[in-house]
Amino acid sequence: MKRHIVLKSLIACCCLPLFTACEKELKPFDSNDAWLNFHYINWSGGREELMQDDSYYSFAMRSASLGVDLEQDTVWLEVETMGYVYDQDRTIELKQVPISDEDLQEYGEAEAQAGVHYVPFDDATLLSKSYVPAGATIAKVPIVVLRDPSLDTQSVALRITFKDNGIFQPGYPAYNTHTLHISGRLTRPSQWDLNYWDYNFVEYTETIHELMIQWTGNAWDDDYIKELAAGDSAYLDYLKGYFQEKLAELNAERQAQGLDILREPDGTPVKFEPKSWA
Repeated sequence: MKRHIVLKSLIACCCLPLFTACEKELKPFDSNDAWLNFHYINWSGGREELMQDDSYYSFAMRSASLGVDLEQDTVWLEVETMGYVYDQDRTIELKQVPISDEDLQEYGEAEAQAGVHYVPFDDATLLSKSYVPAGATIAKVPIVVLRDPSLDTQSVALRITFKDNGIFQPGYPAYNTHTLHISGRLTRPSQWDLNYWDYNFVEYTETIHELMIQWTGNAWDDDYIKELAAGDSAYLDYLKGYFQEKLAELNAERQAQGLDILREPDGTPVKFEPKSWA
């Protein structure tokens, strides 16, 4: 079996200035061990770009973007290897990690159950798709989520790590777990927080999200928000004004019918306004 050595340690770049001074102390890398981490760090222009260790899946949002009513879907998580690169495919096995009651209570979630909220990781079909291809150091593994009716009232959290299968071991503790939050309702896109849209665009609520989807025909998911954030800021200003006008029209129609203005579930009026930085 051919093997090719690659330097995949996530901390290697931190040691570059020391290579010359420590050259005589370095020992040859000679281990058949291999490790897996979730892909949380990108290197761009010599800079470290951290990625989120949580991800969010909403059946309502995904169904809206595809125009179909999904009962199951596949989420692909990117992983990367440390150690030798091999000239054959290498199987990846995952396992669920228990989440503390304190963490679950913080987000008002329950713990995901195999066979109810996701397809078990030992499913033969999933295992056949969970591997690092020959010659590769990065791969994507599938998580099949299931739309159990309970997701319409409470989101669940699925914390995942790598199973030691004799081929791979879990890598760095900081990078070898990932938490997937699964909901049947609309959920706050992670890109919303990454772009500080509560302060730069409009404060997020599920009602606001529903109205934006309804009035534009777009899902307002992470991909769409990332595209908007990288585009013309003047268009975001236009959208903000457009949503404010649509809300004013809706409230006027409701009042003409003898109804109250549109309110959030807690009774506060729906507003298309950003949150104050103060």
